[in-house]
Amino acid sequence: MSKISERVRHVKIRDGYCLICGEFGTLSIDHVPPQGSITVTKVEQRHIMEMMGAGAKSIKGVPSTNGSKFRTICSDCNSNILGGNDGEVADANKKLTSKIRNYFQNPTSPYNTVSIDINPIKYARAMIGHILSATSVTECKEPPQKSLYFDPLKKFVLGDDYAITKTHDIYYWFYPYDRHLSAKCVSFFNQGHSTALSLLSFFPIAFLVTPKDEGIYPTHAARFDFSSSKLVLDLSSYNIHFSDFPFSELKGNQMCLLNDCQTIISYPIKNQEI
Repeated sequence: MSKISERVRHVKIRDGYCLICGEFGTLSIDHVPPQGSITVTKVEQRHIMEMMGAGAKSIKGVPSTNGSKFRTICSDCNSNILGGNDGEVADANKKLTSKIRNYFQNPTSPYNTVSIDINPIKYARAMIGHILSATSVTECKEPPQKSLYFDPLKKFVLGDDYAITKTHDIYYWFYPYDRHLSAKCVSFFNQGHSTALSLLSFFPIAFLVTPKDEGIYPTHAARFDFSSSKLVLDLSSYNIHFSDFPFSELKGNQMCLLNDCQTIISYPIKNQEI
């Protein structure tokens, strides 16, 4: 017998504390990925750990008719803060998708990369804002607590261009799948080193946020450079099996520690009524 994902316990709320500005009030619906950056379809949401193990196929996701949504931020942060930057992500995705299509239609090309021009501040502000929002409504029920990891990210999203200069690094790589991954906070251990990670992945980019100079990331990832207006994506198949990092196969002494309700996968539903 199938059962519904535990995600259903983490979506129902009306009023709470905004996960970006911290103000209490009516919460609005944030689309993650942002509208305009993907083709919006019927989707199901599940916690990522529910996709693993022998009983994974018996769990039914929480359905949505128009994309993956999270009611965790106020309307001002949603409409003015994220809304004012989401266009940068949508524009980048359209340009990248076109160049990626051309790349795979021309297999004789000697180059493995495609590049586009972006506004790095606006792009990163939108992506980090959606990382902060894509989580459980449980976090909205209590006043925000001080956090050395999250406070600079919130300040950056709210308009301080330099808030994360000395606190965080960002890495990105080609993400070739139609499913969407969001992870507000994951602790990853590799070769004796552990660190916190935050992630947002949807075609064609995986976007990873780490503490400054402490990050763990795939070897084919590129560092996001705030001083550059170029976004360069490596499309080679090298290390492609790590595209789902940090949820790829663990090897050796690697370990991953997470709160299940902070890690969500959304995937399109085809030919189903919901």
